[in-house]
Amino acid sequence: MSTINIILRKDKIKKTTGKCPLYMRVIEGEKITVISLGQDILEEEWDDKKQKAKSKHSNSSRINNLISQKLSEAESFKIELNGKPGLGELLKKGKVKLVERSFTSYFNEYLGELKRAQIAGTFRKSESILKKLTDYNKQRDISFKELDLEFLKNYEKHLRKLGNSTNTIHANFRVIRMLLNRAVKEDVILIQNNPFNKYKLKAEKTEKTFLTEEEIKSFDNVVVTTGSAMAKHKDIFVFACYAGGIRISDLLQLRWEHYDPKNEKVTFFIQKTKQQHSVKLPPKAKEIINRYKPEGDLKGFIFPFLDDSEDLSSPFVLLKRISSATAYINKNLKILAKKANINKKISQHISRHSYGTMAHSKGMSIVHVSKIMAHSNIATTLIYSKVLGLDQDEAQDKIFS
Repeated sequence: MSTINIILRKDKIKKTTGKCPLYMRVIEGEKITVISLGQDILEEEWDDKKQKAKSKHSNSSRINNLISQKLSEAESFKIELNGKPGLGELLKKGKVKLVERSFTSYFNEYLGELKRAQIAGTFRKSESILKKLTDYNKQRDISFKELDLEFLKNYEKHLRKLGNSTNTIHANFRVIRMLLNRAVKEDVILIQNNPFNKYKLKAEKTEKTFLTEEEIKSFDNVVVTTGSAMAKHKDIFVFACYAGGIRISDLLQLRWEHYDPKNEKVTFFIQKTKQQHSVKLPPKAKEIINRYKPEGDLKGFIFPFLDDSEDLSSPFVLLKRISSATAYINKNLKILAKKANINKKISQHISRHSYGTMAHSKGMSIVHVSKIMAHSNIATTLIYSKVLGLDQDEAQDKIFS
């Protein structure tokens, strides 16, 4: 099996310019072949990890386009060889035919970047968007020229026929737009050939679903078998309703070492933002967490849904396990809601909205709600005032009456 990399030959630095030449390196077993790309670059302008020129290089877009094209050519020929040796020699002799970059291949290059950077969530969503797009085009490559205004309009009609909502279509097109804007910036296409100059994205405002405090209590009062999956799923939902609306991705990764019983807090790094965050637990949340306290040493996951025997250090493995656990939880939450006579579309994420509305309705300032929920922008939290229908006068009466 062959491995292809782009390397900066620091051992061949040119005395006159101080620049180093770029090479493509092909490793096939014990055989290593290096092919010059005909480009020189200063060491400080090269990113070894990303194998691309840094943005501070005056011609970074041109060089990175060349690198992407050469890698794409090499990968295409590697597939044609079907595991047979000889890729390095063929590349060195220049027998790889130049292929025009298509939007499909450009999208695949982006997916490759995400995979190498281990950005699992964005990779999975983007991969799904590309699959939907290539299915529409009957698995044929989409050229940049073909991806015009008419194509976008027809694709939108196709997605609506599939039953996609306006906001789902918006999310799909936002990724396509991002890649086309990037292609313009990298001189892959001309700005006037970007169809999003004329095609405008549409999005709809959605109502936040939440449970009232009374509904949360009704939900919690549903009788379930102690120790069952249903009981654990009910607990993790109710816990989040009181514990600051902690996201499911963080709840599932909460460990006993994150819990400080003396100060009644959980402190953890938020997966989404990578920021440290603390939440003080109210009595109901403490009651739930104590049900899971093991005898002896406090170690391992608080809520028993992930398994330390798996390689959870891999973002892709972790995402798969979290997604699987979340799907199972959401399935049971719908059953529990029906038993509690709650006629609302319930998922684990609703616990987050429920905490926000309940906390604000009880008089907690929107600033404190925002901090506890770890919103990056207070405008996100202000939605709870609108959900409750509170204007400034009502808020004033609520505090001082």
